[in-house]
Amino acid sequence: MKKLLQLILFIQFALLSCNSKTEKKTESKKSYSTEKVKQNREVNEIEENKTVKVDTAKIKKYAQQILENKISPSDDDETFECMNQLLIENQKDLDFYFNVFRVIVKKSDGALSEVIGQYVMGLLKSKPDFFIEQYSEFKLEEQQRFIEFMAYEFYFTEPEHIAEINQYFTEVNSRIKQNTEPKRKYLNSIKELTKVATKKIIEE
Repeated sequence: MKKLLQLILFIQFALLSCNSKTEKKTESKKSYSTEKVKQNREVNEIEENKTVKVDTAKIKKYAQQILENKISPSDDDETFECMNQLLIENQKDLDFYFNVFRVIVKKSDGALSEVIGQYVMGLLKSKPDFFIEQYSEFKLEEQQRFIEFMAYEFYFTEPEHIAEINQYFTEVNSRIKQNTEPKRKYLNSIKELTKVATKKIIEE
């Protein structure tokens, strides 16, 4: 009888612990999702309002320092301005700022890492040909890093994440200017890997 009572108490404790973890994850997801809505709005405003005057010389100097490892990217205005340059139409220094972005992606943590996925998705959507060409030259580790950042964005659309991923990549595909077979294969690979990575995050 004593052993039975102990077993019942153990099961009750385990259930309470499990529920507590689920509630915490849900609360964290809701809180983080609210912040994501705000951040998404900010990035969308950047993409839509590309005529804002900025000190490009100052931005480029800061970006160069990131490339040279003289400063570390962080969640400050200067780092965000460097990433904003990726979304500007007819950006003559696109290659330069993309190399800077690769460093930012590699070194990002904390608050900065929470918005990286939005910039990855924004770049892929606005300049798919350029993105795919660059991505195809990445080593596997760097490809995975970019995929994971996108996956975190789609994680917050669960349980509609599969539909959201399909819709997003359908739109990206429609924007490819030189729609060759290799590009279609790379894009489809990115889509499927994003689905796998998103599922992994959801199940954690």
